[in-house]
Amino acid sequence: MPAMTTVADLLVYLDRAAPFAGAAEWDAVGLQIGDPVSELNRAGVCHEVTREVVDHLMVEPGEVLVSYHSLLFEPTRTLVAGDTPEGISLALARLGVALIVVHTAFDVAEDGGADALATALGLDDVTPLSEPDEDARPLGRMGTSRTTVRELAARVSVELGVTARLADATRGGTRQPDTERQRVAVVPGSGSSFIEAAAAAGATVLVTGDVSHHRAQQARAVGLSLIDAGHIPTERPGLAKLVQLVEGALDVVDLTHLDPHPWEPIDG
Repeated sequence: MPAMTTVADLLVYLDRAAPFAGAAEWDAVGLQIGDPVSELNRAGVCHEVTREVVDHLMVEPGEVLVSYHSLLFEPTRTLVAGDTPEGISLALARLGVALIVVHTAFDVAEDGGADALATALGLDDVTPLSEPDEDARPLGRMGTSRTTVRELAARVSVELGVTARLADATRGGTRQPDTERQRVAVVPGSGSSFIEAAAAAGATVLVTGDVSHHRAQQARAVGLSLIDAGHIPTERPGLAKLVQLVEGALDVVDLTHLDPHPWEPIDG
């Protein structure tokens, strides 16, 4: 375990594993709250900075919180107590807890979020997948699955702990009948913008989250099946990797069980 003495040391360590410069242009990563020279003994790791995460840190404290999702995206004018991102930021500052965000920098990294999702789904021959004109940021991956589309959707549901939605291009779409071999593109989080790139790369299926009706229809029209497992669930395999990464530097308070997935199935 390398010697981590300050927030700045941890930033350097994380930047080597998942360079912050690789994050998408719209993203907010790196140090969002705190003093780089603050000394460290223990780090919390979470998926998203919620009130539950802050409450847990009051019971089991650490000097820094490493979050996958960003807390502050928009320009901030005020810090007023409450459950808004600004209010949670104020709470972290009062606790003396620094906040480091990795998000898409971790997705693109080798053995990061996208690779973890591909591994969880048992894909072989995995290669990077980038949006058009985004060659420097391969947020997705593509590999081979020796399954039918419906078998793959069932595996996604089991591995990610959800009931995935399937828009099957082999049933009412433009593709030929289902086969027992798929070229699968995966993008953690919200990846419907990768439909064109996945289809152009020869994918038969895209696994991601946050897919709208119109994007699903667009995919089926070009012969691409879509498996929507939800934003947070598609990021869960990467969270396990993030915990392991931070454990290589510091003692860790694992807060990833405080899952921020807002949806739940309702039986009729």
